[in-house]
Amino acid sequence: MPPASLPELPFEVAQFERLLSKPNSDTTGFAGFFNSGEIWVARVPARLDVMGGIADYSGANVCEAVLGRGVLVALQPRTDRTLRIRTLQLGSRSLPVETRIPMEYFGSGDGLGDYAGIRELCQANPLASWAAYAGGSIFTMLKEEGVKLQYGFSMLLLSAVPMNVGIGSSATIEVGTLACLNAYLGLRLDAGRIARLGQMAENHVVGAPCGIMDQLTITVGRKGRMTHLLCRPGSVVGEIEIPAGTGFVGINSLVRHSVGGNPYGDTRIGAFMGKRIINALRARTGRGGLDYLTQLTPDEFNTEYLPHLPESLVGSEFLAKYRTHDDPVTTIQPDATYRVVGPTRHPIEENERVLRFMEALNAANQGDAAALVTAGECMYGAHASYRDNCRLSTAEVDFLVEAVRKRGAEAGLFGAKITGGGTGGTVAVFGRTDALKLHLPQIALEYSRRVGAMPDIFDGSSPGAVEFGARRYLFGATGWAGSQV
Repeated sequence: MPPASLPELPFEVAQFERLLSKPNSDTTGFAGFFNSGEIWVARVPARLDVMGGIADYSGANVCEAVLGRGVLVALQPRTDRTLRIRTLQLGSRSLPVETRIPMEYFGSGDGLGDYAGIRELCQANPLASWAAYAGGSIFTMLKEEGVKLQYGFSMLLLSAVPMNVGIGSSATIEVGTLACLNAYLGLRLDAGRIARLGQMAENHVVGAPCGIMDQLTITVGRKGRMTHLLCRPGSVVGEIEIPAGTGFVGINSLVRHSVGGNPYGDTRIGAFMGKRIINALRARTGRGGLDYLTQLTPDEFNTEYLPHLPESLVGSEFLAKYRTHDDPVTTIQPDATYRVVGPTRHPIEENERVLRFMEALNAANQGDAAALVTAGECMYGAHASYRDNCRLSTAEVDFLVEAVRKRGAEAGLFGAKITGGGTGGTVAVFGRTDALKLHLPQIALEYSRRVGAMPDIFDGSSPGAVEFGARRYLFGATGWAGSQV
């Protein structure tokens, strides 16, 4: 394949082609993993949660960006009934990790097993628990789409995205796996369905109670644009143009993040408890129940419902009075205490902040320079709500946000906030592109003195799964050649 084509390809695709072209005698390539049969490739970007975050499961508007690095998934058919899955991290020399799943493990009797069984399988060996993201996505497609596979395949996950840093790493594997299967099997699933299957895999196999925001963003996102989603449950409203001369960058707090942990799940449970209590109050006055908390305005919430909500509630007390919180992906623990007011208030106010944020960006695109500051203030407000209403920030993340705020709009830095599920992960920063290039390395250096390691900076933009499509590689007389499908 001609070297001249490499700069036009996303980073992971260029690296895949370089490694694929190595001779079989070079074990740093793919010798022993791929044979000379056809290979199908999909590639998806990481995402930056600019605004909206954990309000997605409460039906909020969200505004997301796609980043310059992501995950490539390559699939080659096999002649046995084995799923061989290998993952390899790009960016520095690292050891590949591999597991094999006999396809019979997906079965039960004459058909497919259930999600609980696959989840148990993936969690049984902690050393292979990472396979839940890819293996769970494969199982979800087989189960939900009625796909029959006579033979297995070898699947490579080539990642330039660190895990557990809050930029959608789990969703990249899920959507990348599904997009690759979609192309290989010729299923023609649309973007919404691919995203929904990815969310189902995360909810039911991985066991993380996430909304659909990450999966939908990296499926439909386009290079150089932000995506406006309405999570009711998940639809694309449109795109937001990033004002000229500005950009959004992520900086890694190095505090490991997981939406499967208790703080995120407890916050979600608190929000669903709040909605259930509000709907009980509405029923007393003959009004219909809310499907989503964000159907309320902040004024309605503060005036009509806030006085009736407990600050916190023990699980057993809630269950005795309301029986259920109507959330299929979380379970209330009877002996646990859940905060209710803060997690309920957050998505209602956040939804309004997201709308103001996007209005400000649109105004900035019409020449209103002051609107850039307004957009940044919305980000600071979102961070404060994560910290105070949801208790999902950390001291390290607060330090990074304050480092941006101290430099301020005068220095060209307009706003910053925690992203995704919180409790660490990545901080999103909005500023002029020249200011980001100047100040982010300085902030990273300051932060490294605090934590003892240099944080990653995530920048750039690249195509989402749909925009990228799929590539097919065939081996011929001159070696491997790839073409767009």
